[in-house]
Formats: sequence, structure tokens, C-alpha cells
Amino acid sequence: MFLLGGILHRVIFWELVKVFALTLTGLTGLFLIGLVIQQANQLGLSMLQTLQAIPLLVPYTLPYTIPATTLFASCVVYGRIAHDNEAVAMKAAGVNLHTILRPAFILGLIASAATFALAHSVIPHTQTELQRRLLRNPEELLYNLLKRDRTFKATNFPYVIHVRDVVGQRLMDVVVKRKKMQKDGNGKDVDTGDYDFVVRAREAKLRVVLPDAEHPNEQPMLFIDPDRWRGGDGVTEITTDANRPMGVPLPDVFSQKDVKNRPMNLIWDELPEKANEYREIVAGLEDKRREAEQLASQSTDVNIRTHWLKTVEGLTYYINEQLRQMRNTENEYYMRPALSLGCLVFAILGCPVGIRANRADYLSSFVTCFLPTVAVYYPLLLAGSNMGRDGKVPLPIGVFAADAIVSAAAVVLILKLIRR
Repeated sequence: MFLLGGILHRVIFWELVKVFALTLTGLTGLFLIGLVIQQANQLGLSMLQTLQAIPLLVPYTLPYTIPATTLFASCVVYGRIAHDNEAVAMKAAGVNLHTILRPAFILGLIASAATFALAHSVIPHTQTELQRRLLRNPEELLYNLLKRDRTFKATNFPYVIHVRDVVGQRLMDVVVKRKKMQKDGNGKDVDTGDYDFVVRAREAKLRVVLPDAEHPNEQPMLFIDPDRWRGGDGVTEITTDANRPMGVPLPDVFSQKDVKNRPMNLIWDELPEKANEYREIVAGLEDKRREAEQLASQSTDVNIRTHWLKTVEGLTYYINEQLRQMRNTENEYYMRPALSLGCLVFAILGCPVGIRANRADYLSSFVTCFLPTVAVYYPLLLAGSNMGRDGKVPLPIGVFAADAIVSAAAVVLILKLIRR
């Protein structure tokens, strides 16, 4: 506490802490409610699963609520100081106004350090544990989704499942449709909106087979066990042997295979290594693409040339996909310290903004100080991040642009405040 200096600074600091703690509790609670509802709707969580997920979701919300809370606390406390004419009294007593900014600076440093510590390793560990815990029983999640929506379909899942009802572990009047896919110009499979075939069963059960310790790289499978399949594609009749189960790859949303490889689940020190892995994969694919392009240009046979040109298209698609993963990983590496630095930036900015607004109550500070600042900062942050991932600007510049712009605005406002 020696950094705070005299009694005046300590009083201001503890006022900041009180408002910060109160606001953080309320804002995190509101944010958490929205996040829990989103997760529950997306995965069809039961009430017990939802309650178990809440403690692991709390750390994830803090990098977004702590910076905003720091700004609000600074605006409220320094707005009260200005409204009660305490700033005028301090200036008349010979106290330099820039010295009263020290408590906000200390609070910003503490909040930035805490936010970065959470983003460094705490949040990746809790998110990994949350996803593993929720995906521990994918059968239950699928049953919950089908019971709620009567339909299941996913972007990367080639099947659509419809049921009339779910009774316990039985699906009633099941219809399974396989999407008809075709290659686009980049060699990517896209949904045509039609189906290859449709089969139906009066009853069925779900069964998920996950990779075991001896075969960790096997594809997780979802089996649909019917009483008897019947149906067709309009051309060829689908025939089955009694109740032979239909096996399809488990949808990615329920698979634990890539949980650890997701950027948000990696600790901060692991992100550069993961980005380098993608970079090496891209380099290898580019070598293969150049080789395929050369073979295509040298071939005089139309069929062979067509084959190599399609290979080039497919490799181009995979290269773009790996580049996207690499940029997302690099973006995560820069985004975590950028969000943490936002705490310090907001704490400093809130001082001159609050004093100039001259408001003593929470609502006025929220409307006149908090909302305009947040409405500028986060769009700048998202726009810069997207431009960096698209390669339009260097990623560090894009991600830290919002902090730089808001910091410059804070310095200008503080200088104007001191000169008044």
C-alpha cells in the first residue's frame, strides 16, 4: 500500500475497490446467466449438468467483465469527486490533480495482472475440464437435444435425425436423412439441400462408441439401433438385415478428440508452438500443391491433367483451412494480453471522463461514461482482430489498436484536465 502515498489516495483507492467489487459481482452474474443459457441451449444440458458447469464458466467471463468493471468503478468514483467539488478543493489546497489518478492506476495494474493470470492458464484449464465433463456422456446430450427439439442437425454432420418423441432411452418414429454433398470451387463439400437417402424406423436407440486407450486415434462413432429400417432414395431401395444398426461418425460438437487443440483451451505459452505446427503443415501442403501444379502443366493427357488440377483445388482448400487455424491461434495469443491491458487503459480513461461528466450516481455514470467508452472500444477491438486474421494488417497491430487509440484519448483528456 506504500505506492498509494497518503490518506487521500488510500481513501480513493478503497472507494474504487468497493464499487469495483459490487459491480463485478452484478456484471459477472448477468454475463454468466447469458452464457449458461447459451451453453444449455447449444448442448441440450440437463439441470444437473447446467449447475455443474456454472463454477467452470465463471473464470471464462472475467476477462470480459473485469475491464468493463474497472472502467465503471473509475467513472463512478471520480465522477463523485467532481460532483462534490472535491477536485476543486484539492486543487485549491495545492494538490496536483494528476496525483489523484494514482489509485486508479494501481487498481488498473492489479486488474490487468489478475486478468492475464486467468487468461494465461486458469481459463484454458477450466474450459478443457468443462468440455470434457459435458462431453463425458454424449449419448445423454443427444437424447436431451432430441427430446427438446425433436430434430438434430449440425454444420459438419452429414445426417439429419428426426424423431416424433423420446421416451426414456427410446426414440419413437425415427427418420434419418443423409445430406447430398457436392464439391465447390475450393474443393470443399457443401450441402445441396437435398438428400442421398432417407430411412425410417418405428423405434431406435442411440449408442456412442468412443476410442479406447489402445486406439486413441480412432473415429468416435454414433450407432442408431432400430427395430427395423425401411426406406430408399427413390432409385435404389434400402435393404437391411433386421435391426442392423447404422453407424455414423460422431458429430464434432460431441467429440473430445480436439478439445485440447482448440486455441481457447491452450495455455498462453503453448499457443506459439501450436501456431508453428500449423505453419509447418501449410509449408508441406504448399510443396505438394506446387508439385501437383507442375505435373498438371506438364501433362498432355486431359484426364490426368484434370486429376492434378482437382488435387490442386483440394490442397488449396486444406491450405486455407490450416491458415485459418493458424491465424486463430495467433489471434488468441495476442488477444489475451490485449484484453488484460484494457483493464489499465479503462482505469486511466475513467478518471478524466468521470471528472468531466461530473455525475455522482450510478445510472448517470453508466449512461454518460461507461456506455460510450465500451461502445467505441470493443468494436475497435473486434474490427482490428478480424482485420489481423484476414491478413489486412499485422495481427499485433490489429489486436492492440483499440488499446492504443483509447490510451491516446485518455492521455489527451488527462492533459486537458490538468491544464484547467
